[in-house]
Amino acid sequence: MKSAFDNGSPPITRRRFGQWGLVAAASGVGGCGGGGDEPLVQPPAKAGALELVAGALGGGGFALQQGAMARLPGDLSGPAFNSQGDFQFVSGSYDCRVGRRSRQGVSSFSPAPWDFHGLLFDALDRYLVTGGGGTIEYLQGETPVRLAGGASGTGLIDGVGTGARLFSPQSLLLAKNGLVYFIDEVSQQGFQPVLRTLAADGTVKTLLPMPDGSQLLESPSGGVRRYTHSPDASVPKEWAELVLEGNAYQWRVLPSQWAFDQWTPLQKVQGAVDVYWAVSAAQGGPEFSIAQIDLSGRSVAAGWKVRGRAVAVVSQGPWQLGAASLFVACSGSYEDGSEVVECRLEPTGAVVQRWLGMLANSGREDGQGQQARFDFVWGVEALPDGAGGLVLLEYRRGGSSAATPVPALRSVSAPGQVSTWAVEPRGFQVAIAYGYLVGHEGGTKNTLVRTPVDGKSAWQTWTSSSHVACNRGEDVFLRTDTTGRLWFAKRYSPQPGAGDAYFGRAKGNALVGTIDANGQVQVVAGDPQALYTPQTYPSLAQRPWYMDIADMAFEGGSAQVSWVLCNRVELDGATSFVRFHPELVRIDAQGSQRFALSLAIDPRLPEFYQEPFKQICVLPGRPGEVFLSSACGVHRWTQAKGLELLAGQNEPTPGGVFSGPLPGGLNLVKFLASGPDRNSLYVGSENSVLRLVLPE
Repeated sequence: MKSAFDNGSPPITRRRFGQWGLVAAASGVGGCGGGGDEPLVQPPAKAGALELVAGALGGGGFALQQGAMARLPGDLSGPAFNSQGDFQFVSGSYDCRVGRRSRQGVSSFSPAPWDFHGLLFDALDRYLVTGGGGTIEYLQGETPVRLAGGASGTGLIDGVGTGARLFSPQSLLLAKNGLVYFIDEVSQQGFQPVLRTLAADGTVKTLLPMPDGSQLLESPSGGVRRYTHSPDASVPKEWAELVLEGNAYQWRVLPSQWAFDQWTPLQKVQGAVDVYWAVSAAQGGPEFSIAQIDLSGRSVAAGWKVRGRAVAVVSQGPWQLGAASLFVACSGSYEDGSEVVECRLEPTGAVVQRWLGMLANSGREDGQGQQARFDFVWGVEALPDGAGGLVLLEYRRGGSSAATPVPALRSVSAPGQVSTWAVEPRGFQVAIAYGYLVGHEGGTKNTLVRTPVDGKSAWQTWTSSSHVACNRGEDVFLRTDTTGRLWFAKRYSPQPGAGDAYFGRAKGNALVGTIDANGQVQVVAGDPQALYTPQTYPSLAQRPWYMDIADMAFEGGSAQVSWVLCNRVELDGATSFVRFHPELVRIDAQGSQRFALSLAIDPRLPEFYQEPFKQICVLPGRPGEVFLSSACGVHRWTQAKGLELLAGQNEPTPGGVFSGPLPGGLNLVKFLASGPDRNSLYVGSENSVLRLVLPE
């Protein structure tokens, strides 16, 4: 008899795969759905509840909560107040929107073209945006109206409305005379910066050249100054004021002793002569400093700390009382989110409070419960530790480049105590098997290493096999079944990924196999010699389903039931991605059954987020139930009821999958793992570890 996995090479019996055979030195600790004694932990009472085990909630997205903007995406542009105190901005990359908050606190998000970027309010209280193609428009309600730009030809062209030609408007400033001053670039002259003006009727004029590395700021009289701090050492660091002498504009350099290497000005302090709100030049960490600095470099008001990184500053308007208040838009990246904070000086000192949105509360601090901090942006692997807690392999930003994750191994106990292991991780895939933590070195390496599960012992080389090496386009993951045997699955993804436009998609294959306690590797399904390319990848109708395995879980029991999640890839012709066809496969000694899954996917999302399901999990004592994670939800599947949503939501959330409060409180699910008892699951969401209480 042939296995449900078998494609003709090599032959294997159903019993071998369905019942797994005998295994020596079983640890009793499984992967997601592994066995072992159930710890005596009293489950929470209310089914469907989410309890925060460790970490802190926070993140980005387009979320309104009781009419207020509870969450903002991590890429605000043009945050500004009009003369009435209404706040407006543009945000979002894949799902661009205009955000509005009235002075009375009424908030809304409305769709906008993807290439919109917010600018500022002009003298007529019109909100200006760039619409791509070198244009400036203003919003009339939700409709953009062309104000200037769009003329054909080369170079910069002065003129009125569509008779003008712009290239890259930046550093806009509304002056007292009603003109909007901005910096543009002459692309034909090595992107030479120039100063231009925009009048309320759409008239654009070019005034004079600008030094590279400049930004515009208001002068004490309501005119224009520039602050120049160029990376080019030949460009002087200086403050200068725009003056009109005769019929010619020119820059008059100011005798400034400003600390150029310490502070970057944000905007003028209202009511002061030569004092500017400033931000500390070094913003690479989780905090930056805000202060009031005069042109002599003296600190007028003591600095204070603000979280995140400053991306924009919005001034107080005439509708506010007092001049010592500033609103700063702070941002992170990806699901970090943004927040707008109010910085206010009072007789007792500086007061900083969140006004809109929230940041992601990321970090890597150990501690109990909400004192702990995680950084799950680059992903995390979670393993049940056999004692009701978790072992986490966490990838944190902060390597040699912004895109380099720095991994760490951490433990989370059932009561929420978080500790970081002394031993550093090896590789990007882990499993607990045969009493050890096993690591896969990743990439083209074909080595598996292991260390005792004590958090401090050194890694040892365990076994090597070309079957576990993965090249570009291949993914390998490890899972442990209920008998303690270690399994691996290797998937080849033909659809393009990051960098493939330059390097192409390498050859690869799809394998399923086991690794015994002695490190012997056995291929269970697939042909190690069958290498595929995007051009030779089998069509969906001809492709064995196990080539699309995304995750495995093991129910065990007398029938030794296993479950497989397949995110099956459909291609258009040979190489173009069309969609995923998710399937759940049940395997036992009698063979396999396949069940199609359906989940709505927003086609505007990047392909990474279109993969409908990420992980599956089964729990001891709950046969026939399979729990699945999607981008923003946790689901349960049974043959009787099909797919049920337990927490979060079915569809990806507005603004990509970086959303605000969802039904059940989930946002961007990072992992799914068995909980401390048969009635709960651990869920990684944002930068938090949550416990989801399951219905009986």
